[in-house]
Amino acid sequence: MKNNIVVLWSHPRSLSTAFERMIMNRGDFKILHEPFAYIYYVLEKRGLPTGMIIDAEHPTQFEDIKNQILHNSKQQPVFLKDMAYHCYEYLVKDESFLQNLVNTFIIRNPAKSIPSYYFLDPKIIEDEIGYQQQYHLFEKIAEFSGQIPVVIDADDLQSHPEEIIASYCQRINIKFIPEALQWRSFYSKQWDVWKIWHADVTSSSKIYSGSINQYEENVTNNDRIRELYDYSLPFYQQMYQHRIVPDSTKIIEK
Repeated sequence: MKNNIVVLWSHPRSLSTAFERMIMNRGDFKILHEPFAYIYYVLEKRGLPTGMIIDAEHPTQFEDIKNQILHNSKQQPVFLKDMAYHCYEYLVKDESFLQNLVNTFIIRNPAKSIPSYYFLDPKIIEDEIGYQQQYHLFEKIAEFSGQIPVVIDADDLQSHPEEIIASYCQRINIKFIPEALQWRSFYSKQWDVWKIWHADVTSSSKIYSGSINQYEENVTNNDRIRELYDYSLPFYQQMYQHRIVPDSTKIIEK
């Protein structure tokens, strides 16, 4: 691996923490869980942090968080999972930092992610859905690097976990460890910041296939969810074109 900081840029309810749990199970990365949330919710107070448990010792300035990441990476490889909307405006102005990262992305059909978010926080705003900033960050990285970043889709991850993760590892030049796909139920102290949002992954033992919650409020019967879905779908579709495609499936336009 050229650089030793792998980042998974996500949007909420995308199975990104389950993916992080798998990486954690490998044992060869220092895990950093959404450090940039402190910019968006604590420093700038741009959203209502439903369920956020704030660590008063955590840095809130972009430069301080960045330096903390770089410091950790000098000790061992780092895997960082975060939401693009937490720090998008800072990232696009700091190309040198982005070039120090192995930037990867995870997406999920907004018909699934938005009802899941709405169930926990019906006060959601467009920013916090996260697809727009995620896509524009994807565009920025592709532009300056001349390469399409690695993208995984949550549906593919659930239906073909071993194949998708093996391909992900191959593309970013890290060893594929099949044993990492199974784990014991575990709670990471880093998840304290968003404890109520991580109940599923805390009790999980793998990335489950087809285990999609059916929410009473969804795109078919809730105007706000439908509005957010219509807003987010074009950004999702753009990134979906570039996802890792399982060999056993065909590309299906969504």
